Amino acid sequence: MSGERTSPGSTPGQRGGEVIDLKTKRSYRASLGAVASQQVASARRRIGLSAKEFAEVLTPLLGWTPSGETIEAWERTVVPPGDVLLAVGLAAQAAGPSANAPISNDDDLLSDMVAHRYADVDAVFSTRSEFASKMPPHTLFDGATEIRAAGLSLNLLCQQYADENLRHLVESGALVQCLFLDPEGDAIKAREQEEGYRPGFLSALNDLNIQILQQRVRQRLPESARDRLQIAVYDETIRFNITIIDGSTAVVQPYLHAARGIEAPTFLLRNDGGAGLFATFEQTFTWLWGKGTLQ
Repeated sequence: MSGERTSPGSTPGQRGGEVIDLKTKRSYRASLGAVASQQVASARRRIGLSAKEFAEVLTPLLGWTPSGETIEAWERTVVPPGDVLLAVGLAAQAAGPSANAPISNDDDLLSDMVAHRYADVDAVFSTRSEFASKMPPHTLFDGATEIRAAGLSLNLLCQQYADENLRHLVESGALVQCLFLDPEGDAIKAREQEEGYRPGFLSALNDLNIQILQQRVRQRLPESARDRLQIAVYDETIRFNITIIDGSTAVVQPYLHAARGIEAPTFLLRNDGGAGLFATFEQTFTWLWGKGTLQ
């Protein structure tokens, strides 16, 4: 006899509190699929929309148009994909709870899960141009002590924020890290094809923005401050433009199929210290920066 005690419901040889490998529990997959489907149904009922109306709400967030029938399928028979669950959560949070929608205990549970997961989403804009009109760059960057940006051409920082202001930030002690998609890499060629541009179009824009930072900003900085403006390139499939300011605010813009970057939605995140989206995108930036080559 080993003398080991088992907790209620445990099998011999399995100690209480031991981690169970979910891969050996095939039933979990079906259960999670049902939860995902119910999350779609719960969010739609809370907002008080028909399936067709809910599809219209999700369209700008997804970058493509689901049908009412597709919404109904996600609620009943088809497990919704990850980007749909993200869009559903954002739509539900933006709309708030509906006083007219019946809410069951399951709805309460799912709503709490969604609210906790996306609590750090401060605002959602249907396009980058809408974001720029309501959140001009100076409101984000003025007075910042750290800016970390990764994406394609980083126009928010290079084209929409004055060179003089950026120099002033760095001279005042700010650390600025800028990670561009490599103008000579394969990923930017793939993105040019996806957006329908002629070869070299986006590469030329990236070259221009990199030169702006190198020649108009970094070279005009005092020698002692130049190391605080770090410029790098990477060659990975582009999925998001991520700009993080002072570890507290993040601007996240996805790249959608066959759509220009300016047409994509923009998410404004505030770091609340929880397990929301902010930490996810901060980790993504760190991973991408590790893939970069300094210029």
